[in-house]
Amino acid sequence: MRMNRVEVRSKRLARYAIQVAVVAVLASASNLFTDRLSFRSPTNALWMIALPLLLGIILNRTWAERMLMAAVLVVVSLLTSVAIGVNFTSYN
Repeated sequence: MRMNRVEVRSKRLARYAIQVAVVAVLASASNLFTDRLSFRSPTNALWMIALPLLLGIILNRTWAERMLMAAVLVVVSLLTSVAIGVNFTSYN
C-alpha cells in the first residue's frame, strides 16, 4: 500500500520531533551530570556539539535532511544546555 504525501510528511515530522526530544534530553542529562561532578572543561563541547551532529547525520536519509537536522540539533543542544545551566545548576 502506497502512502500519500500527507502521511509521508507526518512521519517525517514525527521523526524530526523525536530527534529533537532525544537531543534535548541527552543535553540536559549531560549538563546536570557534569555539574554534579563539578567537571567543566572544553571537552564538554564534545557532547554539546559532536553528539547532535552525529545523530543528525546518522539518523536521516538524504544529505539535505542530514545537514538540516545536524544544524537544528546542535542549536537545540546549545539552547537546552544554556537553559538547564542557568536554571538548574551551579553555573548561575
